[in-house]
Amino acid sequence: MLQRENVRVSKDMYPLGFTIPRVDSILAPYAEKSYQLYREEYNNILKSAGVYDSIDPVELEDKCDQWAEKKVYRDFEQGFQSWEYKFNTVGSSRGDYPFIACSFGIDTSRWGVMASIVACRVRKGGQGKPGFKKTVLFPKLNFLYDENLHGEGKPYEFMFDEAIECSTKSMYPRLEIGA
Repeated sequence: MLQRENVRVSKDMYPLGFTIPRVDSILAPYAEKSYQLYREEYNNILKSAGVYDSIDPVELEDKCDQWAEKKVYRDFEQGFQSWEYKFNTVGSSRGDYPFIACSFGIDTSRWGVMASIVACRVRKGGQGKPGFKKTVLFPKLNFLYDENLHGEGKPYEFMFDEAIECSTKSMYPRLEIGA
């Protein structure tokens, strides 16, 4: 729904464009809902196969968590890939493309961190067929750097490292120091 609305609005916003601020914080609650649904789905699969009661509860919890997290990760991948594709192929009636940006990097929840990491990885991967992938222009990625979160030795330094690697491979995201 967010993607559809962004495409609709973006066609009318040229030449101004718009920014989706803190996309990690926007998507995190929906990722949690998906995670819970995937956990339920996993348990239902095991129950319908008749093996649910035969699995050690600790092992079941671990496998359920891994399975659901993997599916949420894939949801993020497909969502960001879809954004990149739509924002770079749906122009206005004048044949131009609106300037679209999104910022991320401050949400430290489980899903906020995952959204930030996946956004960078999808951008690094490019769009197109294997062997012919190209970096897209939109949405412009803005990683919001906070010294207290992402600085050297801080708990989320790895997010900054991922953003730097993304930037070196695709010239994005732009780093916002002191956000």
